[in-house]
Amino acid sequence: MYHALLPAPRSGLLTGWGNAWLAGLVGSDDVLTHIHGTLGPGRHTIGDEPLVLGLGALRSARAERFRLILPVPGDVSGLPGPPEVNADALAAGEAVLVLGPSPSLLLVPTVEVHGPAVEGALESVHWRVLPAARVPAPPAPVRAAEYELAQAIASTTSALLDLDIAAARPEVLALLRDRAEEEPGPGLGPGYPPVAHALLARAERLHALLDLAALDDGAAVTAGEIGRRSAALRGLSAAVRRAYEAAYDAFDPNHATSPPSR
Repeated sequence: MYHALLPAPRSGLLTGWGNAWLAGLVGSDDVLTHIHGTLGPGRHTIGDEPLVLGLGALRSARAERFRLILPVPGDVSGLPGPPEVNADALAAGEAVLVLGPSPSLLLVPTVEVHGPAVEGALESVHWRVLPAARVPAPPAPVRAAEYELAQAIASTTSALLDLDIAAARPEVLALLRDRAEEEPGPGLGPGYPPVAHALLARAERLHALLDLAALDDGAAVTAGEIGRRSAALRGLSAAVRRAYEAAYDAFDPNHATSPPSR
């Protein structure tokens, strides 16, 4: 069993565009446009304030940088504590660490659904602002995350070939082997280097593979085969999750490709 991610995590959007906004590379309207364009036009908030005012409050609290955290049971190394704050972030499956304030802050999203699904329900994302106990170590650098992801792809491919998964779902192996250049989703704003965009695009493609592979047990039949397949996919899922975190943490304003928005 692996832990599903959104193609563009809600907190990834806030991290990627929030970092660009804190650095003055985009305006608040740009942040709103990209978050509303991806999450929908719901009433998204930070703390008790609408998104823009919430961002302003974080800047007033001396926010300097945002960091995406994607915790799962058994791996909460990126979370800052205390335990009750970690538990909230773990339940959400994502959070944003705000560096700069003392103490640091953790933004944990909750989702409110409006209207019946049959009519196209809208979601509003509310990031609660919680005090952090410490600043954990940052995620691995992009190059290290790239290497880990490549190793996980190789081992997963080998395991699936041994189990003859291609006979059941050839599209899974096609996604593993496809090295075509892709554009990442909307999560990264200006200020991210090309290597971060490339890593995120690859991670998002493999996220789609994991969703596809989770639909059934493929060609695995025995309990042992199913266990080997699940272990291979868990390893790939962990590498994908760390690739997301590394890509979103690679912000560097020197890589801005557009002038500040006014």
